[in-house]
Amino acid sequence: MNDLVNEIEKLILNLNENISILIKDLSSENEIYNLNSTEKLVSASTIKVPIMLAIFEEVKSGKVNLNDTILVTKNDILDDTEIFENGENYYSINELINWMIIESDNTATNVLLKYFGMENINNYIINVLNIKNTYVQRYMLDEKAIKNGLNNYMSQKDMLDIFTLLFSKKILNNELCEKAINILYNQRCQNQIMRYIFEPVKYAHKTGSLDYLSHDVGVMNIKDKLFYIGISVWNSSDKDGDKKLIGKIGKIIYYYLNQ
Repeated sequence: MNDLVNEIEKLILNLNENISILIKDLSSENEIYNLNSTEKLVSASTIKVPIMLAIFEEVKSGKVNLNDTILVTKNDILDDTEIFENGENYYSINELINWMIIESDNTATNVLLKYFGMENINNYIINVLNIKNTYVQRYMLDEKAIKNGLNNYMSQKDMLDIFTLLFSKKILNNELCEKAINILYNQRCQNQIMRYIFEPVKYAHKTGSLDYLSHDVGVMNIKDKLFYIGISVWNSSDKDGDKKLIGKIGKIIYYYLNQ
């Protein structure tokens, strides 16, 4: 593992970037690499993973069905959507969850947050996922809330714990865990850790970006072994959050673990 550590640190040593990296073989107790993994960070769209799991808990308990529909109104539809461009309509909870994850659609996320409630989501995160630095305080793209000091947060350690619970199927039930994992495998946002990897790779993950901040977190299947790989860059010198740096680190990690 020293070669991997040396390669990563050679790349990031002289950079003026704040970086959090966490790599772990899910079959082992030992972390492969850990840099600033407990740092509490603004979550951007990575918060959508625990939102999805909290909704699946409602499905498990029988409170809702994935085929139940929710009206997405004209007022709900945000300017950044590529999914709800055709105006208001009814969508199933299942479809909204998929768009929230695979396209990171903010309209779908806000509709689900309003329907299920932030307090309900946070109670699930605290009481079931049992993590401390991840919670929801605002809707997506809510600039007024941010100015008022409200935001959504995560840490790489929390995300490792969430993905470990999901892949070990210690939450929800087998069917809903498999559904969540498959949605994450269908991720279409591949411009960070996957950026410079040309080979087909199974990576169940979620990206997130805001100005000067980027995350990519998830579980990669390499030769039938599962590895949590998460990278964050924050307070970046790059307004786009330096996704290229995340891509360079991701390529080093992938090709090392694939040897």
